[in-house]
Amino acid sequence: MKIRRKKYHILFLALSMLVALSGCQKEPPMTKAEYIQHIVDHVSSDSLESYVRWMEEMDTRFALADNHREVAEQIRNRFIAFGYLSASLDSFYLTRTYREIEYSSWQYNIIASLPGREDDSICIVGAHYDNIVSEGDPFTLSPGANDNASGVAAVLEIARIIKERRFRPKHTVSFIAFAAEELGLHGSLYQAGQDASAGNRIKMMINYDMIAYLEEPSTTPWLVNIIHYDNSEGLKNEAAALCAVNSTLVSYSDNTNYNRSDSYAYYMNGFRALFFHQSDIESTYHSVGDVTSVCNFQYCREIVRASFALVLDKNY
Repeated sequence: MKIRRKKYHILFLALSMLVALSGCQKEPPMTKAEYIQHIVDHVSSDSLESYVRWMEEMDTRFALADNHREVAEQIRNRFIAFGYLSASLDSFYLTRTYREIEYSSWQYNIIASLPGREDDSICIVGAHYDNIVSEGDPFTLSPGANDNASGVAAVLEIARIIKERRFRPKHTVSFIAFAAEELGLHGSLYQAGQDASAGNRIKMMINYDMIAYLEEPSTTPWLVNIIHYDNSEGLKNEAAALCAVNSTLVSYSDNTNYNRSDSYAYYMNGFRALFFHQSDIESTYHSVGDVTSVCNFQYCREIVRASFALVLDKNY
């Protein structure tokens, strides 16, 4: 009698376990589109603002100022803090005449890379970190919040999230903060030339320059200018489609200023590049009034979301 009860007890337990397991169905995996949206949802306007404020508080990031190496080291150390332990400075020598005085100095691009699953191509996410003022003394005060701490903030935020979410990209992703853009695209011309000479396969280059200003924030929809080149119209179309899905922005492409930022250096070396730029130009451009308070970080967040989606799409 005891043996029969024991058998019934075991059978009951087994049936109970089957019922419990059948009620705990595994959730279906996310689609590619769902995964991309899930990751870009982590972009934080507060983080973007904190990076811009931090860079503004350096007082100047003018390429010829005495603190220009210290600025580069601080940005490199931020990448290291995110977990990019091999983040480094890549130096090049620059001789430049400014206001009738000739200056010679070593300049420093900052590079932090995440190796890809397939070691065949590189995706570059970049922005220049130097700044300048048209009037006044850029050697002592040049806050450059929107131009271009906002662009560097985009690069830092994408680097942070990719590392934090343990994303393993298909291709190597290189985050680059370029030096001496305001003096003639020197950092990007050097870096793109190095890639071309080495025969590196650059899948795409995404550039950010001035992405946080809106003249009328209450007027919607918000717009973003995705500047492209002769060889990157298809890439621009992909970016526009992802922008529509992963942000509240409406994109357009006005290529008037195609040659005025670091993406142009990559295009000149035969690489596909896109240049993400705000739709309005603020009155504080290249002035000591270019401070954090003129920036709209909700708008900046939407531009980062839209462009980040392209990085994820190409590296899924």
